[in-house]
Amino acid sequence: MRILLLMSLLVSLLLPAVGCGDGDDSAPTVVKKTKKEKVEEKEDPEAAKRRAEELAYTYDAVGRRDPFKTYFDELVLVDNDAKNLTELQRVELDKLKLVGMVTGTATPMAMVEDQSGRGFTVKIGTLVGKRFGQVKSIRRGEVVVQEEFRDFTGKRIPVYKSLKLDLDEKQD
Repeated sequence: MRILLLMSLLVSLLLPAVGCGDGDDSAPTVVKKTKKEKVEEKEDPEAAKRRAEELAYTYDAVGRRDPFKTYFDELVLVDNDAKNLTELQRVELDKLKLVGMVTGTATPMAMVEDQSGRGFTVKIGTLVGKRFGQVKSIRRGEVVVQEEFRDFTGKRIPVYKSLKLDLDEKQD
């Protein structure tokens, strides 16, 4: 038993050492190019063109967002789209005053005035204010508008503001 263990240990040590050689003891050949061969390579423009095409890589950004632009650069683009705003979106929400409403129907409606006295009719879904607020509900005596803000991480935060009907002013 001891001899068998000793023989297997000897074979396991010698086997990797014998298997490492590949049988080819000749040294690798080194080819040195002469100046004439180098000049001939430089004169071949087609080969240089092919080599440049193989090495060249171009990034095609069509349909992809720029990874180096921040979210705040996209907000500037939203400001540039201000040309397509309705008249209600050009007025701050705080500057609007609720003057009348029709409730109890399938499509409740309300009337708001800006500071100059111009009246606008709003219904659920109407965009109101410079911050792209949207009318969410029209209840008796108030209109609820939702505006969305983004915090520093880019998360959307909904803020609800209400326009209330001032009954004391109408009685004068």
